[in-house]
Amino acid sequence: MTALSSTQYAQVFPVNTAIHLTANFDKVHDDIGIHDRVTKSKTGFYFDSQSFRNRIFKTHSNLSHMLSTGYFLAEKFHDLAEADKRLKHADTVLRRGSPVYGYINLSCNDDVLCDISDKKARYCELKISKSGYTFSTYKYLRHFVNSFDIQEPELSAPYCSNYSATSLVGALNRFADPIWWRRKLRKIQAFTIEQLARDLRLVHKKASAYVSQPTIQNRRDRKRKSEQIMSDLFVVPNESNPFEEFETLQSIIERSHTSGKQQAAELMVRIRGFEELADMYGHRGEFYTLSAPSRFHSVHHTGIPNKKYNGSTPQEAQEYFNDIWKRARALFAKQDLRPYGFRVVEPHHDGCPHWHMLLFMEKGEATQVRNILRKLCTQDTPDEFKSKTTRFKAIAINKNKGSAAGYIAKYITKAVTGDCIDKVTCSQAGEINVLPADAAERASTWASTFNIRRFQQIGGPSVSLWRELRRLGQGEQGKCEVANAMKTTLDTVSKYALEKVRQAADSSDWKAFCLAMGGVQVKRKDQTLRLHYQIPDIVDQITGEISRSETQSPYFATKYGDQPANRILGVAWDAVVVITRRGTSQILTETDIKAQRKIMIGVSEQIQGWHDDGRLFEPTKEEMQFLEACVLEDYQNMCLFMDYEALAGNIMSDEIANLDLCH
Repeated sequence: MTALSSTQYAQVFPVNTAIHLTANFDKVHDDIGIHDRVTKSKTGFYFDSQSFRNRIFKTHSNLSHMLSTGYFLAEKFHDLAEADKRLKHADTVLRRGSPVYGYINLSCNDDVLCDISDKKARYCELKISKSGYTFSTYKYLRHFVNSFDIQEPELSAPYCSNYSATSLVGALNRFADPIWWRRKLRKIQAFTIEQLARDLRLVHKKASAYVSQPTIQNRRDRKRKSEQIMSDLFVVPNESNPFEEFETLQSIIERSHTSGKQQAAELMVRIRGFEELADMYGHRGEFYTLSAPSRFHSVHHTGIPNKKYNGSTPQEAQEYFNDIWKRARALFAKQDLRPYGFRVVEPHHDGCPHWHMLLFMEKGEATQVRNILRKLCTQDTPDEFKSKTTRFKAIAINKNKGSAAGYIAKYITKAVTGDCIDKVTCSQAGEINVLPADAAERASTWASTFNIRRFQQIGGPSVSLWRELRRLGQGEQGKCEVANAMKTTLDTVSKYALEKVRQAADSSDWKAFCLAMGGVQVKRKDQTLRLHYQIPDIVDQITGEISRSETQSPYFATKYGDQPANRILGVAWDAVVVITRRGTSQILTETDIKAQRKIMIGVSEQIQGWHDDGRLFEPTKEEMQFLEACVLEDYQNMCLFMDYEALAGNIMSDEIANLDLCH
């Protein structure tokens, strides 16, 4: 039997590993402690540091290895008192709740978290069933969820309106839903554990780059479970033949625009299109790198803790950059500057974000744009950096050295797939010893944990509209199908303009798409097309589905009973709506599909039995002529109806039973 390595032992026995790592950390064992213990009388309160930390390790056993490592580093770079202080802080942030409603231990595993969600949802359900769907019930449950740092669903105003009444019902039903609790608690758990790891200085290139090891491991486990579940679910369009072959939900997710390779390809197509437009207009390209002040960085590039770090989260650093960009856009508008391009957010080795921006503008505007951004980036604590390039670095793109897309391509690839990259580097810490594919996974996990938008287009037409037009297909059958409630028709010029936009999107030509939409710097309200959102009272007329009242429409209410967010139905051009989403689908398991097939086989066998027994036959020629003589045509409503007076005047009551009126 082979012995376990230190890493394997830490995984199997995390609490024992934590206790052994900190066993020798005690004040009474140093020289001063021994002297005080012998010479001074035992008066006052004696703090047992070892018992204190061992109790916390056992309470948070799943994170005990992480906590003990952070405790060890705090004692190494500071002292034992600081280590005890940080461990106590960790114990506090991992326990969410209040003495009135109890506490939730965020260090628990996912199965326990699901059980907690079920209990909290059940508590809310019993409260609603007892007190009813009233505003006082909402205020009570709002205080209940806020005690766990969960933000309650907001009600629409004014409260007295009918829409607000449905909003109240939806909010209360969310409180009573275990899935809603599960999503909220998972998000809080991931954020808390990751920020705690940064506070303990465990996230850096010499330990775990970008994110901590518990966070990345938890993300892998959940992703593996999700892929297994999605692979067992099938997307079945309504009114489809159950004997057909259907795609799994996992296969559809893999080819969506959010998957790794599809996302990287789409981003590169749009960047290339912007570059081609800049070349056509004679615009200049600039590449900027924006870095955050020292207070947002927890660790130096050497792995030593940063004394200036104030506990700020990556979300707060992202808000710092957003504030800079907000003020920059205001100054751009005053000087009539309209740059366009892309922004990429990337984590430093310690999890602090920084921005990369690729902007195109007229040649005479480059100096103004650069000066505005440099001034805004260097206003915060200017005494802590020696060079202005520390906070803001500008590179004028030289076409002789490479394309503009090449300047930002590696950052997109490193953040999405990690393909075609030999090594991973950080602008702050240099080369990081991690595989490119692992770096992409860690960057994606980091952005998901802290809810940071990594890629954003600046200027240009709507990419959502681009994706909707690409749903229409290719060739003659893929041309724009025009339909709306008013039955509006298009002239030849309008059809050509509409098809020109669709063809540019379908051929992945972002340059042609921007030109067909009115230009790269045109305002959204002046663009050729716009997104059209579903309107509950006319959606059925547009899609051709069976009409139904608003209260029964699946698009009019969510599963919680309130009005859903606007659903994209297609694209609009003036008064014309081009439908891109027709029909609905249902998610079924393999067992459900087999059950439908069995039902269809049974019905088919029963009909065949009727035919064999002679109970199923077609009406004779004489019977059909008689029935056609009793039918009148309604030209206004385009339908047929039976002339019951003629039918009653020619057929006696005892003769009706002999006619098969269903055929």
